[in-house]
Amino acid sequence: MHIELNEYYDKHVRLKDEIKRLRGLRDTNLDRLKEGLKTLGKAVYVKAIEQGSIPMHTANKAPNNDYDIDLAVIFEKDDLPASPLEARKRVANAINEKASGFSREPEARTNAVTVWYADGYHVDIAVYRRSEDFCGNEVLEHAGAEWADRDPKAITDWFIKEVKDQSPSDSLLSSPEVDVRQMRRVVRWIKSFTKGREGWNLPGGLMISTLVAECYRPHDKRDDVALYDTLVSIKERLDASCAVFNPTDNSKELTEKQKFLAQVKNLKKRLGSVITKLNPLFEQDCTEIKALNAWNYMFQHEYWSTNSSESKSHSSESVGAYTVDLKMSTAKTKNGILSANNVISGRFLPKRIHLKFTANTTVPSPYSVKWRVVNSGDEAEAANQMGHTSTSNGHTNWERTEFRGSHEMICEIMQRGEVVATTKKIVNIR
Repeated sequence: MHIELNEYYDKHVRLKDEIKRLRGLRDTNLDRLKEGLKTLGKAVYVKAIEQGSIPMHTANKAPNNDYDIDLAVIFEKDDLPASPLEARKRVANAINEKASGFSREPEARTNAVTVWYADGYHVDIAVYRRSEDFCGNEVLEHAGAEWADRDPKAITDWFIKEVKDQSPSDSLLSSPEVDVRQMRRVVRWIKSFTKGREGWNLPGGLMISTLVAECYRPHDKRDDVALYDTLVSIKERLDASCAVFNPTDNSKELTEKQKFLAQVKNLKKRLGSVITKLNPLFEQDCTEIKALNAWNYMFQHEYWSTNSSESKSHSSESVGAYTVDLKMSTAKTKNGILSANNVISGRFLPKRIHLKFTANTTVPSPYSVKWRVVNSGDEAEAANQMGHTSTSNGHTNWERTEFRGSHEMICEIMQRGEVVATTKKIVNIR
């Protein structure tokens, strides 16, 4: 599956035109900040640095524009309030002076100022102050809960060096058949897996990059082998310990907070399931369909399911000559006033709202409508509510968003005990 894995990477994982749009948003917000500071009569930042997955080149294509743009803005120390909270509030207020297209006001959170876009993007702006020590060396401090020494480029520089040093590359002794920077591709494939399982509460990009850098198993001929071997290596490492440390400062534990440790423990659990599902790849009778099904379990993406047997039961809206269409709407209460009509399948929705599903079919009467809810994710598992089924003669069905994760509403039109038309909607809940 080396060729298929790279085709999936090129078409559905790697950013292309999207990167221009994201960097456009970056520049727009920096301009807003600069003009907002001028409007407030405050000093403008002296430097801005791009952080996170974009300069590390590990940002993946995201459904519903779910992109995180990380920036660091550096001020002279004397140009900011002494309080790190007040420094973050100043940046938030400055952006708010020139705000437009936001879903809510810029928020001064603990580690950054977050700008939330109605379209799904969000921009995190970390605030730094610059000074010099007694020897004239530059000192950079981050405005978190307290001021703390931190280099805003350290993680990016570390990762780029790890990719270069660990990935197969041309030398006097070898000439690899895989493309350069294999380790980066492995990071992005594993991030594609974690993002594809929204309800599983898995680690973010920095944690994934750190674990891959520690456990990466290169292969100079096949990327699928490198990915599988790295998955196994990470699982074995987490079996020994789920503690993960900052790769540029081993005195700081990334899993110090319980919520981050829980994410890593979930990753260990889920990797066990994935590795088991990949077992058919090593069987003598493994066919291409079986291989596609195996990787489809990991990625949960239409690329892998298009030709796999698992996808065929609900991939089409028709069975035979009949069709059924399904409309999804939202409301604050059951049977209440609709707040949004024709909500797109797969759109991220909040918890504790009501969904109205309306079916429209070409099947002639008489028939019944079968509604099947299929839940996924940690919260649904903990509540032992992985789904339910109901049957009615009506064309509408109400549900409530309860559990974080990616869920399915499947509508089946039944005649004489058989399904004659079917379709489904994907409901992503955060």
